[in-house]
Amino acid sequence: MTADERPTPPTELDRVGHEALDELATREPAALRAASAYLEELAAWKESDDEDDPSPDDGGPATYPDGVPERASVSVTEIAGTEYYYFQWRDGDEIRSETVRR
Repeated sequence: MTADERPTPPTELDRVGHEALDELATREPAALRAASAYLEELAAWKESDDEDDPSPDDGGPATYPDGVPERASVSVTEIAGTEYYYFQWRDGDEIRSETVRR
């Protein structure tokens, strides 16, 4: 690539992603390298976070209790040697939660 050729942005991005890239293109090289390092770490974190999400395949709940939406986040908590599913979700402006023995 010569100094006159600007790299081609990835096609997988949506409108917001392309706007973010356009904004980053105005930054100095050091800022771009810092953003790149951060984005690599963020991608790795998101991949590991996806692996930690409970699901029926990895021991997570097969069904959600009545009144708990399937979009609720689920974590496993141990209290006094007993494991519980901790469901948490947003309902309008409120955050709701429910704890169920595993």
